[in-house]
Amino acid sequence: MRRPLWWILAIVGALACGRFGAAPASPPPVTPPRIADSLDLIVAATTDVHGWLRGWDYFRNAADTARGLSRIATIVDSLRAANPDRVVLVDAGDDLQGTPITGAALRDSTLPNPVIAAMNAAKYDAAVIGNHEFNYGLSYLNSAIAQARFPFIASNVFLPNGSHAYTPWVMITRSGVRLAVVGATTPGSMIWDRDKLQGRVDVRDIVPNVRAAVADARAKGADVVIVVLHSGLDEPSSYDTVATGLPSENVSARVAREVAGIDVVVFGHTHKELADTIIGGVLLTQPRNWAGSLSIARLRVARQGSAWRILHKVARVVTARGGGRREQADVLQATAEAHARTLQYVTSPIGTTSTAWRADSARVRDTPIIDFVLEVERRVAGTDLASTAAFNLNAAFGPGAITMADMAELYPYDNNVLRAVKISGKQLRDYLEFSARYFRGVGHPDSLINSAVPGFNFDIVQGVDYTIDISKPVGSRITRLSTLGANRRPVADADSFTMALNDYRQVGGGGYAMLRGARVVYDQQQVIRQLLVDEVRRRSALRSEDYFQPNWRIEPDSIADAVYRSMRRLPFDRPRAP
Repeated sequence: MRRPLWWILAIVGALACGRFGAAPASPPPVTPPRIADSLDLIVAATTDVHGWLRGWDYFRNAADTARGLSRIATIVDSLRAANPDRVVLVDAGDDLQGTPITGAALRDSTLPNPVIAAMNAAKYDAAVIGNHEFNYGLSYLNSAIAQARFPFIASNVFLPNGSHAYTPWVMITRSGVRLAVVGATTPGSMIWDRDKLQGRVDVRDIVPNVRAAVADARAKGADVVIVVLHSGLDEPSSYDTVATGLPSENVSARVAREVAGIDVVVFGHTHKELADTIIGGVLLTQPRNWAGSLSIARLRVARQGSAWRILHKVARVVTARGGGRREQADVLQATAEAHARTLQYVTSPIGTTSTAWRADSARVRDTPIIDFVLEVERRVAGTDLASTAAFNLNAAFGPGAITMADMAELYPYDNNVLRAVKISGKQLRDYLEFSARYFRGVGHPDSLINSAVPGFNFDIVQGVDYTIDISKPVGSRITRLSTLGANRRPVADADSFTMALNDYRQVGGGGYAMLRGARVVYDQQQVIRQLLVDEVRRRSALRSEDYFQPNWRIEPDSIADAVYRSMRRLPFDRPRAP
């Protein structure tokens, strides 16, 4: 019989030590080398939930089977059942703002926050603070955090005294494996919510602060490091980093390449989806926004002494839609009261109209529904001009009753306030030229829309007459720009105007750097959506002729319909913040 090598070595060793006088009847109890234990860990992730807590679309007052944290929670339940004590659930930020239920939470801030209640029910382990978490101010955010049974983390947010404003990272143990979850958020909040943050917290560069947090986590014994970022992969910043002095907005790829010691990066902010990619040996994944999908990273780890190392890692996304997926009962129960209050609020009629108002073509031709927003802004602020984007091409109401949900769909940002600035004719022209980047031009038959410019960054201005010739190169497309009225004339660079706009745009949000330094001449902290609601109530019956003032057009005429078709082929264009 052929003996195994370990048995022969044991006999030789024993004879050399003089331990045997005669051959034993059986080999001694020598233990062969132990093969390392191994197991699979699951990192499940959401991002940019924006208040999509249940399978219900409050804008349309109808069931929604394509998204909702209640459906995502059922996927997580299945993962936990199949992998007991091996699942970590994280979120990459932007949860507290977005749908009418988050607006209801703001109005009823003394009641439990439904977003936090839903996340508690889903048993999150950690969540990053997104830029929209700052929209309602630090007191509101801190109140929400106090209700959470999980930590909110951000390694790059600091107090004026230099200490961390929030927990930089947390250690979570699953089946004996120590996983560190490190968080960070985009510095753009220092522009978009400057008034709420300046002097209170400072959102700094993501890369060096993640590097410090990862090193700290490794030093404290982390076997696995998961970095969760409210930051895009590598898209250009929506603000001028040189002019503002702010670090880059979307740096997830840089973090993967430049920071040692990371195993997985979960990222968000850009409302895209990326199931799985590897950069610098780091696994990256991004789930769909609005709880449309769940990222699932599977890590095979093996014991190595007292620590663990990763043998293999892969990620995929699972959509909320499909498979007859039910909504999780705990999330539904946790949000039931807020859901009922929200339904009552959004279905309340505030006025009527005898005509149909539609935003579907608002980015290719002048429309009454956008002029309604512009004229309300201009009248309230008492300005020469007004500016807005067509945030949602599916916004529509009438004929018949106009509801709160209609106004929410038309103007989704319930935190945008009205401001006005004084600008020159040159700044106005630069503003319109920058907006016109939304179109690719007639030399692109596949699509006439520039997918790199989100729709919410195409602004429409009322109060001057202008033409966008998309056959011209970017920067030279405003071929006609003139004043209105009896004394109509071309706008000169030295002319002066006052322009009403929202606070996000006023601080240069979306890359509108030409507004930097423009003097603010109006700021009464009035929420624009509420101004629209007040206008409908005041009028009782809304008439398009009271607002519609055609003043802009696209040329050549023959291309407008093709532009419209290109625009409608784009993915569903609900708003998001950059």
